[in-house]
Amino acid sequence: MENTISIVIGVVIAVIIFSIVLYTILRKRSKLISEQTNEAEKSSITITEKSNSENHSDIVDEEIPKKAIINEPIEEIQPSINISSKTEKEILKKLEYFEKNKGFIKKDVNLNSLSKQFNTNTKYLSEIIKIHRNKQFNAYLNELRINYITARLLNEPNYLKTKITYLASDCGYSSHSTFTTIFTQLMNESPSVYIKRIKKDVHSK
Repeated sequence: MENTISIVIGVVIAVIIFSIVLYTILRKRSKLISEQTNEAEKSSITITEKSNSENHSDIVDEEIPKKAIINEPIEEIQPSINISSKTEKEILKKLEYFEKNKGFIKKDVNLNSLSKQFNTNTKYLSEIIKIHRNKQFNAYLNELRINYITARLLNEPNYLKTKITYLASDCGYSSHSTFTTIFTQLMNESPSVYIKRIKKDVHSK
């Protein structure tokens, strides 16, 4: 009887010890698995944050040039007039004749009248002058007239005695004041000052 009791007690103690050992092992394993899971989650979060950061950086980099392009001033390109080579040459030839024969000193010369004289339209003539003379029509006409007057003042001593009113009329201006204004703009001095300076240079030689 006592042997049986001893055996039972031994078995119970063995079961208790085995249970404690098993519990300890299972607890350690559970703790290890939990730690590994936490590490994996942290790693996943870090990778996700890094990925989001990189994606955000890419988005910012892509947005910067787009914004810059929007803010850049857009240069307007004016459409050019399509003029045939034959027409262009004809207009240029007539323009050279007009310059050589001093057609610009006529008082009634303007873009419209000259276009009719050349048997063309104002757009074609204006475009040819802009391309080959680098000027708008009015600037082109004014420069021809003032160059004509200054050439005569420099090369014809007697012309220096001419009155300003006559000088204006001689190069195609109906208004004395208009002539004076344009002459001053192009030569950086009035006609009277220019003439005085030329006279002084002539006498000093």
